[in-house]
Amino acid sequence: MDCRLLEIFVGWEDKLGDDEWYFSNSFESIYKGMSSEEAFNYIPNVIEVLFKLDDDYLIWETLHFLMQLYSIADTTQIHPFLERNWSPLKQHLMIYEESYASPFKELTRQLRIKE
Repeated sequence: MDCRLLEIFVGWEDKLGDDEWYFSNSFESIYKGMSSEEAFNYIPNVIEVLFKLDDDYLIWETLHFLMQLYSIADTTQIHPFLERNWSPLKQHLMIYEESYASPFKELTRQLRIKE
């Protein structure tokens, strides 16, 4: 797992208070300059972090980051790691109503996953 990704969540409330674009800028610092292959290969890092998160707002932001990676990867191919973990991820995210209702459903549409 990439430590840079985990560091984004340390003290995030204060950082967000200082910069309303904190998450956007932080995630961009990771994906900026990534090739489509690098973005696709980074997806498991994000999935692992999603399982560790227990805050709806953080999950929301991280799901948007995952969708950005898929856009950079320029594919709707489901990463094998995501495919293996889709059901447990869905179960985990169902607890977080806002994230499940919006960005998770967007991701499902983006990847053309039939529910």
